[in-house]
Amino acid sequence: MSLWKRGDRYWTDFAVEGRRYRKPLRTSKLQEAKRLERDLIEAARSGSVSQDESGPKTLAPAIVAYLSAKKVRCSPRTLELEEERLSIVKRHFGDVKLSAITVTAIAEFQRIRHEAGIANRTINMDIGVLSRVLKSCGRWRSLADHVKPLPERQRVVGRALTPEEQRRLFEAAAKNPDWEHVYCAAVVAANTSMRPVEVKHLRRADVDLRKKIVVIRRSKNQSSHRIIPLNASALKALGRMVERLDQLGFMEHYHYLWHACQWGKLDPTKSLRKWDTAWRALRDEAGLPGLRFHDLRHTVITELAEMGVADHVMESITGHLSRKMLEHYSHIRIDAKRQALDALDAMHAEEQAARPGVVEAVAEPLPIAVGAATSQTTSRSVWLGSVDRGKLLIPLPRRDVRVVEGARLESVCRGNSTEGSNPSLSANPSQGRKRLPTRTDLVQTGNERRSR
Repeated sequence: MSLWKRGDRYWTDFAVEGRRYRKPLRTSKLQEAKRLERDLIEAARSGSVSQDESGPKTLAPAIVAYLSAKKVRCSPRTLELEEERLSIVKRHFGDVKLSAITVTAIAEFQRIRHEAGIANRTINMDIGVLSRVLKSCGRWRSLADHVKPLPERQRVVGRALTPEEQRRLFEAAAKNPDWEHVYCAAVVAANTSMRPVEVKHLRRADVDLRKKIVVIRRSKNQSSHRIIPLNASALKALGRMVERLDQLGFMEHYHYLWHACQWGKLDPTKSLRKWDTAWRALRDEAGLPGLRFHDLRHTVITELAEMGVADHVMESITGHLSRKMLEHYSHIRIDAKRQALDALDAMHAEEQAARPGVVEAVAEPLPIAVGAATSQTTSRSVWLGSVDRGKLLIPLPRRDVRVVEGARLESVCRGNSTEGSNPSLSANPSQGRKRLPTRTDLVQTGNERRSR
């Protein structure tokens, strides 16, 4: 922390949490400069002051620096999406100073995009990438608490195919030889829960047909790298793709099973980017409009959940990070839920048949307090909606006293017997707590000992 003069004005140079700040204080008085310096340090600790001005000062160079730094850490597809969103941000703001991007300016950007009919989720994505650019320049913390995202509608979770829909899909795929690569990819995804990006980036070295395993080395995140055993269907589909590589002469271990093809030229060193045209034609032929390839992943996770597979086993197969994501993909069908509840009802019926003393439910009054005239009565609980029409699933034994401790105490005060309840509240002194000795008792005990 230091103060110095540049001309007749004071400047300050200090560091907070490893971040350096060099700011003009715009005063020629020393005491006032010290006070302003203390205020700046407190503001820097709260995050409301930007870092030193050595970085980019306008939006365009800040975007270039941000994308250059991100090339090392992100995949080309992620970088492409970031550039797409930033082009819209730059088109709106222009090459303005970063200090001009205020809360008001961001709110105006949200309003204009919303009035143009852009979805709230898309607008939030634009603000998200802008915030990352400003954060890389140390200018976002002062805005973060005041910029509010637009409300988004609940996203529709993908669908899970029924066995009939799966049959139609695979039968339609098998009819057309031009859809063979998509057919094999769909079979692999429906039997391993692999994501589309994981299927497209499989190489020859990742598939071991002898050991019946596949190694996932490329996924949406690092923690999803895993080894998946192959069942007969997935093994046959992957074997067919390896056979195709052999027929084409692509024998290297790094060649992709689903390789790139552009203008009729095959390149096994690059992965296939899209199969949208063949997939759309396939799903339309099967009568499944709107079906996504990713829905095959939803389907296999749903089937595993319905089979009662343990959560940790499903997570190791699917590569999930948390229980929340597992629940997001698990579409337990209504039939499976109904079967589970019917099984619960059947279990209750078996317990009822084996339990003695279960009688038909009757509305028999039950007295509240023994020996006390009262108008408060109750009846045994009745399960009116049970399958057995009025039979109690859980029989309730008769009680002669209130269950509430206060009612027992009230019964004791009235002189009623409460045998079988709390001994401390019993009306019989011999069954209650012992009487504490008084001073007279102690004196008598002492005299008896001395007389002995």
